[in-house]
Amino acid sequence: MAAENPFPYTPTPGKLEEFLQKLQSVAVPPKIDQKYLVSVGFGSSNSRPFIPLMKKIGLLGQGGVPGDIYTKGLRGGDVGRALVADGIRAGYSNVYEVFDDAHDRSAAELATFFKSHSTLDDTKVGLAVSTFKALCKFGDFSGGGSSGGKVKKKAGGPEDGDSRGDSGGGHGGQSSVTINVNIALSVDATSDPKVYDAFFAAMAKHIKVLDGGSTNSA
Repeated sequence: MAAENPFPYTPTPGKLEEFLQKLQSVAVPPKIDQKYLVSVGFGSSNSRPFIPLMKKIGLLGQGGVPGDIYTKGLRGGDVGRALVADGIRAGYSNVYEVFDDAHDRSAAELATFFKSHSTLDDTKVGLAVSTFKALCKFGDFSGGGSSGGKVKKKAGGPEDGDSRGDSGGGHGGQSSVTINVNIALSVDATSDPKVYDAFFAAMAKHIKVLDGGSTNSA
């Protein structure tokens, strides 16, 4: 028996996109099979690969039953797109083991990989790459996975709520500032002690004002 193709494809990747978009706007069916494809307008034989493709990336489970990646991912809006990305990474794990950004790789790079890891001819390799690219349009790969979207703080940086420039008084505490002022004054040389007494008395008065005291004499 021939080995299973690791890169299933549809002859109509554009129709695959239309089908997945339609599933986002209709009720979730108990299961998706060929009969269901016909009922929603995708009865062509070219649409038959849609089901194994959906199973490959975890949208459908056993018997074609929609799983979490279908209900919470494909139908989960922008938030759910990370789940779809997880399913694609798992379904195409052999590709992501080599290219962790396979969804962003060029068609030529992917074609080289697909051909070297399968028995597909050039035409089918091209369809397999286009199919993969069509699926990737429904995933959000920016966060590194559905649980990897958080941004970590850099070590050594101030935590949220800390006072910038605080010298260690605890979170949210006020920091004190000390200012030292050096004043240099000169007095003409004299032998009269009253001159010095008057000089220092004046200094004391002005220092008292700077320290918050009153200018009025006692």
